[in-house]
Amino acid sequence: MKYIMDNAQKIHFVGIGGIGMSSIAQHMLNKKITITGSDLSENNNVKTLKNKGITIHIGHAPENIEDNTDLIVMSSAVSDDNVEIVSARRKKIPIVRRCQLLAHLINAQKSIAIAGSHGKTTTTSLCALLLKNAGIDPNAIIGGRLRSINNNVMIGDGQYFVAEADESDGGFLLLNPYIGVITNIDNDHLGFYGSFDNEIMAFKEFIEHSYIKIVNADDPIIQKKISKGENCISYSTENKKADIYAYNIRFEKNRSIFNIKINQTVIEDVALGVLGMHNISNALAVCAISYKLNISEEILRKTFSEFTGVYRRFTHIGKINNMDVYDDYAHHPTEIKATLATASLISENVMSIFQPHRFSRTLQLMDEFAKCFRNVKEVIVLDIYAASEKPIDGVNSAILTKKINKISKNAVYIEDEESLYRYLESRKDEGILVALGAGSITNIIKRLVKRLSEN
Repeated sequence: MKYIMDNAQKIHFVGIGGIGMSSIAQHMLNKKITITGSDLSENNNVKTLKNKGITIHIGHAPENIEDNTDLIVMSSAVSDDNVEIVSARRKKIPIVRRCQLLAHLINAQKSIAIAGSHGKTTTTSLCALLLKNAGIDPNAIIGGRLRSINNNVMIGDGQYFVAEADESDGGFLLLNPYIGVITNIDNDHLGFYGSFDNEIMAFKEFIEHSYIKIVNADDPIIQKKISKGENCISYSTENKKADIYAYNIRFEKNRSIFNIKINQTVIEDVALGVLGMHNISNALAVCAISYKLNISEEILRKTFSEFTGVYRRFTHIGKINNMDVYDDYAHHPTEIKATLATASLISENVMSIFQPHRFSRTLQLMDEFAKCFRNVKEVIVLDIYAASEKPIDGVNSAILTKKINKISKNAVYIEDEESLYRYLESRKDEGILVALGAGSITNIIKRLVKRLSEN
């Protein structure tokens, strides 16, 4: 299979519109390989690829698999009985999963792999920008669209390959990074791993594959379960004994300012162009990478100050009446709490709209979700976004709303977009409205902002 991945001249991506698939497709296109693809619907990623000349079919069909295709790449969201996968098998065209091709690409270079339950995309983006500013000219595969380049991929000629190490399907265990990072470990993707202990063991195995290890000293699971060993750097916003430590932290309108202590060296008044304690933590992981690669303080400061984040990570998208509206990808309790804490830094009046993502995740984390909204004025709960899952008896947003109200008495369940429009139309609140979720909520809130701004 290695020979095929090295020598394929025409590759078809099934599920090409996914953020990870679209970035790899662009990377392979740069290698002068003919790329085709398919997806169920058109999104911004598909539009970007089409603009680059890639043929993309909307909808899956056996005839999308042409006889002269050398390799099929399938998204982790695509099932083995997909009609294009069945057609490829019948034509005896080799098939690999996205994680296999990604591992093949980055293991061929000096790789920097960012793992963690939360913060991977921001940390990967910031790292890629750091190397770009340092003139290292990296390749990078990012799980989100970096605002400064409006893309989820960097194409470079340097020796380093920066990528998110995705734990959701175990694919990060195929990697052998020169630098491996773990930002945190949380109880997600239990449907794949079966138990949290198994997921923890996977993270442990990932970091053991890394030559240089960078870990978050503030994460309790990392502290208890991950052996530091040689070539390990820890970072923290709480523990002064960590190798890299942030202190004197304060927040301004659109940025975070802090001092960094690296061993005996102090860097004062570093300005990061995004808000939030979680983003300072992500920045410290990148500071550790900078330290190991001997990148100058000047470049580090420049990178942090010009970093404006990733789309769908607390992205301001407009106003509804007197409320500033932000769109955020947060879909796990830990992420939701971090996002709402960031919102509270700029307004005392925070309202949220939450679209749960997957029935299985909602079932596993129902009680944790219910505790997330204590510090907001109101939370509107939408129906669960299935993400191809089948409904589970006794798991729905009406039940989640009741659980939230037992704790904070501030939740309302709204069943459909038109009802949500009517509900928001009459609101005269001032402050912030944060839309939360990994599903269709981003399109819903953008449509509502547009409709309500036209009133």
